[in-house]
Amino acid sequence: MQVFIIVLIYQKNIITFFFEFDKIKIIYNDPRRFGYFKLLENKNKLENFVSNYGPEPFSSKFDTKYIKKYLYKKEKNIKNFLLDQKFVSGLGNIYASEILFKCKINPKKKAKYLSTKDFINIINYSRAILSLAIRKGGSSIRDFKNIRGKNGSFQNSFKVYNRENENCLSSGCKGRIRKKFITNRSTFFCNICQK
Repeated sequence: MQVFIIVLIYQKNIITFFFEFDKIKIIYNDPRRFGYFKLLENKNKLENFVSNYGPEPFSSKFDTKYIKKYLYKKEKNIKNFLLDQKFVSGLGNIYASEILFKCKINPKKKAKYLSTKDFINIINYSRAILSLAIRKGGSSIRDFKNIRGKNGSFQNSFKVYNRENENCLSSGCKGRIRKKFITNRSTFFCNICQK
């Protein structure tokens, strides 16, 4: 039987949980307070809970057939869909802006106007950008640190996020990065590249 200890540390508005088992330690640190804990009584309740979320970008279920069916005739803009965890799990605001830039899709474009080529690009660039971000240890904008207490470095690779009024980095583009608020979230995009 494994014994575990839960320690809660509350410091500077950051909550950290330590779960210590016999052979491993799990540290949950959530400086931006987006996460939460939910106790589920059995496997059925777990499966019901998880079924409310969309596939992860790396899942084979996140394919063109799924996207086309989900977005069919939808009026909502694509940026909101990328942030909607019921559509796809795990994409945050930074990555949604970066993905749409690579896809050359305007974040305010209605989902129903996207093409199959757009779907393919969203799938491919979601995976590519997340893979790069993982390799670089995430994005440290304000207070994010990894499990070793080090900053991530993906913020050094941003093409649009947090680059308002700077020149577009696409080869040959004369555009400028603009910032708009979409559903109260900062959204960055090129005023020329992203149609």
